[in-house]
Amino acid sequence: MSYLEYCRSTKALKKFKTVLTAALRLHCTNSGLWLYAAKMALEEESDMGAARSFLQRGTRFCNRGPELWVQYAKLEMIFLAKIAARRRILGLDKPAKVLKEVPAAEEDTEMVGGGEEFGDHDEIKFPEFKTQTLQPSAMEGVKVDGEAVQDPMNTPALNGAIPLAIFDDARKQPFFTAAAAEQFFDMFAIFLGVHCLSKILQHVLDAMMEEFPTAAESWNCSIRQPLIGVSPLTAEYPAALSTALARLKEAKEKVKDKQALATKTRTWIEKVVGVEGLDEGIKTVLSFTLRKLE
Repeated sequence: MSYLEYCRSTKALKKFKTVLTAALRLHCTNSGLWLYAAKMALEEESDMGAARSFLQRGTRFCNRGPELWVQYAKLEMIFLAKIAARRRILGLDKPAKVLKEVPAAEEDTEMVGGGEEFGDHDEIKFPEFKTQTLQPSAMEGVKVDGEAVQDPMNTPALNGAIPLAIFDDARKQPFFTAAAAEQFFDMFAIFLGVHCLSKILQHVLDAMMEEFPTAAESWNCSIRQPLIGVSPLTAEYPAALSTALARLKEAKEKVKDKQALATKTRTWIEKVVGVEGLDEGIKTVLSFTLRKLE
């Protein structure tokens, strides 16, 4: 690993690729190494195709844990987010109303690399889309390609087909548990700018309820689902919260590990209660819910 970093730091690109290829052949079951290769392709060369290829090949060998599979799906979500950003720049879609999804736990967005040698810092990063840097005048005369012009609702690839296929393949692997499915759900939930997000989240939730109907992870995702993308400071939040609390009431009757559910619920409620400017009525309801969890 240190030699790879040395080659990278000295810009010995040809040597770096040779050593990386050899390492992947020798340690093909190390998910962290495949993730490192994909990360370098994406961040150093902006090569989405190469990054996708590394992760796709890596999943053939790494089926003992969900980390690499989650990152593969995350890469495809980044692709969808880029397409969505490009469509907005070209004026094909209305500007997305991007909100901070407070109820989701902060740690939900920290996706680990999976390899002991490479540490938790190895992950596919979520890029920043600075669309405001392109003024309308700069887009005059730009030819829009066929992919961007197509209605995403009628294009399977732009409607979440690939990340959903990755998730469905993950369901067939030995590592697939309620906790693994929850990792997929939490990762998908950060992509608020992707128009098909609700469809993707519902697909994951349906699978969780089908396979793990009494798991705390399944009900935690179900409870938080109505709140994803809804700011606690908006008029839409009370209705979404009402749905979430109704699901919490149902979950208490059906979940096996009630303490685990209480811990997960307490995590997101405490974050919402701490939001500056939160309506006092909402704060009172959530504080009462917290007491009932004890």
